[in-house]
Amino acid sequence: MRTVSQAVTTPSIAHIWFAVAVGVLAAMTLGCNKTPPPESAKPAARKAPPPPVVSDDGGAYVLRYFSPTTGNLLIAKKVDDVPKGARGQVLVVPDDPKLQGPWLFVADLSAPKDGKYSARTVDRFAMEQTRAKEQALVEAATAKADGNKDEVVLYKTAWCGYCKKAARYLTLKGVPFKQLDLERDAGARADMMRRAKEAGFPASRLQGVPILYIKGRILSGFSRDAIDAALKG
Repeated sequence: MRTVSQAVTTPSIAHIWFAVAVGVLAAMTLGCNKTPPPESAKPAARKAPPPPVVSDDGGAYVLRYFSPTTGNLLIAKKVDDVPKGARGQVLVVPDDPKLQGPWLFVADLSAPKDGKYSARTVDRFAMEQTRAKEQALVEAATAKADGNKDEVVLYKTAWCGYCKKAARYLTLKGVPFKQLDLERDAGARADMMRRAKEAGFPASRLQGVPILYIKGRILSGFSRDAIDAALKG
């Protein structure tokens, strides 16, 4: 499972860039029903920059994570400021405007190696193309299925790798499901909290993504076995 975060108060250039980047990504979710940007809208192909080096001392970046208690997207400057339960997958937003474009940087702050933390560069446009393909597969599976479309709900974020794995697994099984982005879809978090309460699932355990609602049950994290068991009822 990847732990996530909530928005904070003081805007900056980095924060504004983050909102724009996530907004473009979220446009590919099922809720928005929009097509990927045309080829002409993409920047010329270029080599992906290396992710910022993340260390305990901080650097020319801010860290964005989901609060494990409130689910809100927060900002930190140093690793020590990020709760341990939220360090699995953290967005690194560089101060350098040249890096605030077609790239997203995701870091695992769970444990350092040689004093540094593992981080990776994500191509925003490649993610959009993948999202469009996944959307087409989901719509095809949903069109063939009977029953309540809301019976299975995936609560996720655009940059969560395990959310994508959960979506692909449900799609491959031919299960119709609804996706709600906890960062961008209005009412997504309230809907998740309501379903969790109805299922008797403690709000304190809604500390990361993906969160799955399957036939009256709440699953935290991605587990094929848990999904299979919930689908059987």
